[in-house]
Amino acid sequence: MASFDTETFLVDSADPADLVDVLGEAAGSPGSWVNVEPDVDDALRADVPGLFAWFSARGSQVPVATFVAGSDRDASSVGLDHSTGRGAGDRLRDAGVVAPAGWSLRQDNPKRGLVWETGAPGLPDGPLLAVFLMEATALFCPLPTNGRFRVSVHSPR
Repeated sequence: MASFDTETFLVDSADPADLVDVLGEAAGSPGSWVNVEPDVDDALRADVPGLFAWFSARGSQVPVATFVAGSDRDASSVGLDHSTGRGAGDRLRDAGVVAPAGWSLRQDNPKRGLVWETGAPGLPDGPLLAVFLMEATALFCPLPTNGRFRVSVHSPR
């Protein structure tokens, strides 16, 4: 069974340098991934409980974006779990939130979320990707946000 080191911190949308740094580090470490979600008051969360989540057509109330590092065999990818229903990719585009150049939308499913892939294992543009992850999760978050994001970095030991 694989074990991972996990680091969690907050980043402000006005200064995403720490997020850009960890995206770059993760991109160079196959098997790593980075989660980004808006920092919201936990008391306001109202996720679908237990068994009912299996029958719900929607994801988590607080959206989570995940960058997964590529390898020699697999391209890097970004997933976005959200609870906004069908056509999320269209809503992102209409709001001007666009994935970095070279990333292709591979999935837009109301339950499984959105998935983008790039043809390369590395990180095409860390600053643009960081902004995209923050803007996309903030756009789909129905709860009040304060411009800060929770970042979790998971790296193989």
